[in-house]
Amino acid sequence: MRLFKYLFLILLYFSCKQHAQKTVVPAGNKTPAPVRDNILKTAEASINGDHYLIQYTSTYNMYILKNNRDTIFKETDAAADFEFKDFDMDGYKDIRLYYMTNVPGIEGFLLYEPKSKTFKNVLNFQDFPSPVKIGGTQYYYSYHRSGCADMNWTSDLFYIENYQCKKIGTINGYECENSGIKDGIYIAKASGTKQTVIRELPISTIKRYKEYKWGFIADYWQNNYKLFVTAF
Repeated sequence: MRLFKYLFLILLYFSCKQHAQKTVVPAGNKTPAPVRDNILKTAEASINGDHYLIQYTSTYNMYILKNNRDTIFKETDAAADFEFKDFDMDGYKDIRLYYMTNVPGIEGFLLYEPKSKTFKNVLNFQDFPSPVKIGGTQYYYSYHRSGCADMNWTSDLFYIENYQCKKIGTINGYECENSGIKDGIYIAKASGTKQTVIRELPISTIKRYKEYKWGFIADYWQNNYKLFVTAF
């Protein structure tokens, strides 16, 4: 009986010692990124000599991994849809985030920064739904509903500076016989919360365009954005 207890203690000692050993990461190597539970969607791209992987999980988190090792960005309550796309047309793929909301076209924008080889969140980008870049310029315009079953609508002209959107122009369209507001198109220069109307057009103007108000908006901003570069 004593011999049996002695052998049992010896086995228990070596078993505990074995389980107490730590995993050693070789010097110079980085710890691999942890496995995400229940990965629902991924996207990947090679940019500037590096490989980037987006993972979206069942816990509504989004991770961006660089070279399949380092987590360089994490967002909680993240957008369920996304893609790599060179949105600012600088030759490097950015990341566009597409949110499911009651306002169509709400997006997020992670701008690729080539010097640091990472992505940076563009602040207040979600304030400019359905954004479109004006080709050959640094300017963008948006579109969103402003009430009355989309018969009142707004389009803003803006640019991105220091990872923040800055509005410099606005088009407001009214075609709902609003109380106190005459139906029409009101075009204004903008700086912060200040706006100055510089032109008014009849709402019937949009009927001249094949794509209706969206055609008018695209044509106006593409041909007149320079008027708003110096807002005030």
